[in-house]
Amino acid sequence: MNTTKSAAICLWAALTVLTAVIFATFIMKNRVQSLEKELAGINRSINEDMKTIHILKAEWSHLNNPERLRKLAQEHTNLNPIKAEQIISYAALPFDFENGDNRKMLARQNLNNIANRNKKLRRLAKAER
Repeated sequence: MNTTKSAAICLWAALTVLTAVIFATFIMKNRVQSLEKELAGINRSINEDMKTIHILKAEWSHLNNPERLRKLAQEHTNLNPIKAEQIISYAALPFDFENGDNRKMLARQNLNNIANRNKKLRRLAKAER
């Protein structure tokens, strides 16, 4: 009886281990399938993003075409070429870095001094005021 009992216990233990292995394999299989689905979704998303990036690059190159930008600038702005009289010396700007009105007054004085030396610049300065 002892031999039959130990054989039955061994059989039940083997069946329990076999059931556990089958159950673990089933869980692992389901996990692998879900990870494969997730990977396929990520790959699809990457491909869609790459296509979108390709389209955006093409649109960007079209929008930044120098000829197109030049045409738009001429249509929407009424800018004239810069004249030499409009350019002042960099040294004329105050760099004392004083606070508030003192700095503004120094800049105005420097610009007025230059304007007084140049009649055309003086006319431009009066026209802007």
